[in-house]
Amino acid sequence: MSSGVAYRLEVLDSTALPQLLQLDQLCFGGHWGEQGYQTELERPSSIVLGAFLEEWFPNSSGQDLVGFGILWRIEEEAHIISLAVHPAHQRRGLGRTILLELLHQARSLGCAWATLEVKASNQAALHLYESVGFQKLGERKGYYNGEDGWVYWKKPI
Repeated sequence: MSSGVAYRLEVLDSTALPQLLQLDQLCFGGHWGEQGYQTELERPSSIVLGAFLEEWFPNSSGQDLVGFGILWRIEEEAHIISLAVHPAHQRRGLGRTILLELLHQARSLGCAWATLEVKASNQAALHLYESVGFQKLGERKGYYNGEDGWVYWKKPI
């Protein structure tokens, strides 16, 4: 990453729940809630990947969650259900790093393709997904509280 900031990626467990909720509130306005994230943290077919600031970064304890991604493994499909980066850490390559690591983990679990949905208006996300080889497969009218969602597909991963 060109920003000079270092991040550490790791698979999260339930101890990360409070930080997941904080980051969800900041990025999505409280989209899932405690039970939703707890379910993902406990689901054997889910990977919840977190990005932390490295400990040596000024004002960091090494436990500062600044991004996350969630993937469901369904047979040979990796379904990316969430990707969030703290606003202060956006546009530094962290979203790409999280996404690529999710895809790497999916490959190692035997997944052959990946899918996701994204708001049609989310230009930053559209650019990210297309830049790593996702292609638009279809649309879901009104999928996001009245806003259209686009279905993206990547095969092979």
